[in-house]
Amino acid sequence: MSHRSTLRRGRTAIVAGLIATAALGLTACNGTGGSDAAPASSVSAAAPGSQDGSTGSQGSGTTTTGGSGGAATASAHSSGSTGGSGGHGGHKGQSGDRLGHCTTGGLQAGWGSEGGGVPDMKSDQQQTAAVWLKNISGTPCSISGFPGVQIKGTDGTTWDLQRSAKKPESKVLQPNAHTTFTLTLLPSTRADDKKVEPGQVLITPPNEKKHFQLQWPFGGAILDQSGATHPGTFVNPVNVP
Repeated sequence: MSHRSTLRRGRTAIVAGLIATAALGLTACNGTGGSDAAPASSVSAAAPGSQDGSTGSQGSGTTTTGGSGGAATASAHSSGSTGGSGGHGGHKGQSGDRLGHCTTGGLQAGWGSEGGGVPDMKSDQQQTAAVWLKNISGTPCSISGFPGVQIKGTDGTTWDLQRSAKKPESKVLQPNAHTTFTLTLLPSTRADDKKVEPGQVLITPPNEKKHFQLQWPFGGAILDQSGATHPGTFVNPVNVP
């Protein structure tokens, strides 16, 4: 083999080596492109973790449990918002609590009711007398409980009536609206009875100290049981039939 042939073969081998090197470099570049996709995937996976962490931080400041903790905290935060709505409802309730009770000065009183309440004082059975209370204050007011009732006899005797066992109920009286309460009475029809002939009745609305003074319009007399433990004459609460 001549010297020139040897040189040609050497050059051919060098060129072949350069081509192989270039091909390896191109393959390496393609491998680098594949490696760029992995960080992109990692960033995508990290985003929810970062959001959960933020939610956890807003809720409890705890980031230990990641997504599930964040979801629980977010749920608790929603409950807190609902609680805020409930708080607003409580504010309305406080507004209702600030409604004043009906005062003697803001009421009128009189005998009777839609259902009657006129006692038959010639009967020897228990009777019912009704008293109405009307709101004349111009603003709503709340009324509940037992009124104070004192019977003043024509002979000057007084009798503070006991309360019944009925349970009081609350009612809001709008302007010009009214409510009633009743007196249960046991008339006296026998000549030898110890009795009270009513002349006036003093009515004190619940939770008040001032009273109304009503003339007794029904005549007759009430069996005097002012010292009895369970007298047949007593007062019932307002708003209760």
